[in-house]
Amino acid sequence: MALVDFVDKLTTSIDNNEITIGIFDDLAKAFDTVNHNILLSKLYHYGIRGTAYQWFNSYLINRHQYVYVNDIM
Repeated sequence: MALVDFVDKLTTSIDNNEITIGIFDDLAKAFDTVNHNILLSKLYHYGIRGTAYQWFNSYLINRHQYVYVNDIM
């Protein structure tokens, strides 16, 4: 449903001749390559606020990633 909602809002904006942008973030490598505080700062700088910002903040802050191989961390 999120994709359907996104496409609906996108096509409505285009039909109304509104400026339309999209930000797509692949978080698969976020723990390895990006400083979370810098990323959050840049998102805020570019206007990501409210619920969207809180989602990114919740996802990135105080998270730990572990790999287990043969029951050994």
